[in-house]
Amino acid sequence: MRLLRHAATLCALALLAAVPAIGGPLASDNETPKFWFVELSSPPTADGGAKATAKAEKAAFRTAASKAGAKYTERFAFDTLFNGLSVRATPSQIAKIQRIDGVKAIWPVGIIPMPKPAATPSPDLYTSLAMIGADVAHNELGLTGAGVKVAVMDTGIDYNHPDLGGCFGSGCRVAFGTDLVGDDYDANDDDPVITPDNDPDDCAGHGTHVAGIIGANAASASGVTGVAPGVTFGAYRVFGCEGSTSDDVMIKAMELALADGMQVLNMSIGSPFDWPQAPTAMASTRLVNMGMVVVASIGNSGANGLYSAGAPGLGEKVIGVASFDNTRMQLPSFVVNPGGSAYGYIAATGAPTPPTSGTAPLAKTGTTTTSNDACNPLAPGSLTGAVVLIRRGTCSFYQKSFNAQSAGAAGVVLYNNASGIVSPIAEPFLS
Repeated sequence: MRLLRHAATLCALALLAAVPAIGGPLASDNETPKFWFVELSSPPTADGGAKATAKAEKAAFRTAASKAGAKYTERFAFDTLFNGLSVRATPSQIAKIQRIDGVKAIWPVGIIPMPKPAATPSPDLYTSLAMIGADVAHNELGLTGAGVKVAVMDTGIDYNHPDLGGCFGSGCRVAFGTDLVGDDYDANDDDPVITPDNDPDDCAGHGTHVAGIIGANAASASGVTGVAPGVTFGAYRVFGCEGSTSDDVMIKAMELALADGMQVLNMSIGSPFDWPQAPTAMASTRLVNMGMVVVASIGNSGANGLYSAGAPGLGEKVIGVASFDNTRMQLPSFVVNPGGSAYGYIAATGAPTPPTSGTAPLAKTGTTTTSNDACNPLAPGSLTGAVVLIRRGTCSFYQKSFNAQSAGAAGVVLYNNASGIVSPIAEPFLS
C-alpha cells in the first residue's frame, strides 16, 4: 500500500469531514439514533472512582432494567474513561431506561463516517518537515521519537509497508494494537455486527496515511520520512473496510490504548457541532489527566461559523488540530521558452495521458478576465498543432477542451480563475 503524503504537525491529522454530531444529555436532541450511552452515577476510575463500585452499578442497572421490562442489547461496558454502558435500544425503551435509579444521563452514540485519503494530489511531506521545524528536531537536536509509543485510532495500519517496519508485534514498529470491529463492520448497517480480532491491518488506507505522517521511516530512497520516524506504534482499528464507526467503539479503543501504555493518541476522527461534555470528549480529557497526550481532529466545518468544532477534539487539554496546506507541491511540469520557466500541472481526469517529451507552440483563446473562455465553438483549424491556454469559468472543463480540440489543438492547459489548485475533469474526452 502506498503511503499518501500530507502536511503535518507534530502529531498531525488528515482531517475527517464528518456528519453533524449527535450530542447532549437528552434523547430529544436527536431524530432516530440506534445506539445510546447509559451513564451511571459514580465517576469512572480515571476520575477517582472505584472499579468495584463501577462494576456493581452496572450489575445493579442490568437487574433493574430487567425488572422494568426495558429491552435493549448491550454493546460495551466501560469502567475507566466512562462509567456505564452503550446499548442498542429504541427511543421508547430508552425512556424506560432513563427512569431507572442510578442512571445519571443518556447520550446518543454518534456515528462517524470513515475518513478518506485525499483523492486529488496533495502537498508532499518532504517540505512539511521543514515547515514545522521537524528537520531541526531530526538533524540538530537528534530527536526522532525513539522510545515514544504513539497510538493511531483509525482504519488500522498497513504494518507490512517497509516504511512502517514490515511486521506487527513485539520488536516491530507497529508493536501494539487490535482490530475492535472486523472487516465487515459498518455502524450505519441496520444490524451492525462486531467481530473483533487481533490483527489491525489496514484495508482502507487512511490509518496508514496518518501513521506515515507521524512516523514513517524511509526504507529506501523513494520512501517517506515522517515527523517522528523513531516512534513505536499502536494500531487501534475502529473501522471496517468501509462505512462508519461509532463513539462507543472509539471510547473502547481509548481504554485499550491506555491499558497498553500508549503515551500519545492520534485520532483523525471527529463529529462537528459537538460539545466538550460529549462522552468522547470527556473520555479524551480523562486520558490527558492520566498523562497521555491526545491529538484529535477539530473538524472541517469551520466555514459554517461558530460552534463547528468537533468531539473528541473539544476535550479539555486535548490538542484539537485543524488542517493547513503545504507551501509547495511536487508536480510534473512543462517548460516554456523563451525564458525556460517550468510550470507544474495536474493531469485532467478523463483526458489522454500528457506527453513527456516533444514541443508545441502555445496559443490562447482569451485573457485572464475572459469569464467564458472557449465556451463557444472556435474557428476550425485556428488552433492546429498548438497547446492552448484556457481560463476556468462559465462552462465545463470538457466543453472548453472539446472546443479547443475541434479547432485542431494538440493540447489544452486549463488555468484557475482564482488562487488555489484546480483538478479538472475532462470526461468524456475525444481520443
